[in-house]
Amino acid sequence: MRAVVAGLLCAAATLASAQSFPERPIQMVVPFGPGGTTDIMARLLADEFGRQLGGSVVVVNTAGAGGSIGMGNVARAKPDGHTISMTTIGPLTIQPARRDNTGYAPESFDYLCGTYDVPLMVMVRADSPHKTLADLQKWIQANPGKFNYGSSGIGSALHIGMLQWLRHIGAEGTHVPYRSTGDMIVPLKNGQIEAFVETPPVAAQHQLKALVALSDTPALGFESVPTARQLGLPVRGTVWGGLVAPKGLSPDVRTKLEAACERATATTLYKARAQAANSPLAWRGSADFKRFGLAEFDKFKKLVAENGLQER
Repeated sequence: MRAVVAGLLCAAATLASAQSFPERPIQMVVPFGPGGTTDIMARLLADEFGRQLGGSVVVVNTAGAGGSIGMGNVARAKPDGHTISMTTIGPLTIQPARRDNTGYAPESFDYLCGTYDVPLMVMVRADSPHKTLADLQKWIQANPGKFNYGSSGIGSALHIGMLQWLRHIGAEGTHVPYRSTGDMIVPLKNGQIEAFVETPPVAAQHQLKALVALSDTPALGFESVPTARQLGLPVRGTVWGGLVAPKGLSPDVRTKLEAACERATATTLYKARAQAANSPLAWRGSADFKRFGLAEFDKFKKLVAENGLQER
């Protein structure tokens, strides 16, 4: 009898907790500094997501180690729904594929929703003398040892995308890792680095010139930029992302978070904002997002090995 009563009390407490959720502002951790794709997409979603939950959402930038510092913090947080992350391909799947000391794995999270998937592009500053990808390639090959390029961290999707292109053209460059995309903008415009790989939202926000989209179809807002298919390049790359939480959410809280994400991204306001940022909604429900993320982890374990990016 006591066990039954205890069970009923526990169930009642869980229900009351779920009904009152959220009890305080939710922290949406972005595992990079301001200004990059993940940060842009988090801020596009945060207000509407909070409205759908009936609470407030605060974006918290936590940069470092290719995003693994922020994701480690999320993995260790209490799974009560008040800490979530807008994360992406690099910290969620690539960093655990290249290092054993991140403190987390792709299975360390509850997957809530996938919200974006945009092509990578090779880009330069607006006044760059390189008008086409062929111009940049010709300059790199004529000036060995002078090509410096940036990324948001060793082993990031941005780093791997550039490595694959350089390998294809038989050239090398000096990789300059930064804590986040936002930290690369001034060095690019000052000429300290010549180029980097990023996404349409970044090119649009910082008025950068895209030379190629590493995709089969044109990037939204950059339809005049040639695609990898049009140029006969074998290199492809995207940056995708969405919301995850520490593993172990109660079913009721998890359902609330998943539903809020679906409703928020379905609003006209969110869709308009995402469209304006050249990153239209690419929806993945929680189960699909998890399957996709785990499959990407397996893929990048191979790419990391091929490019010698394991941290020993």
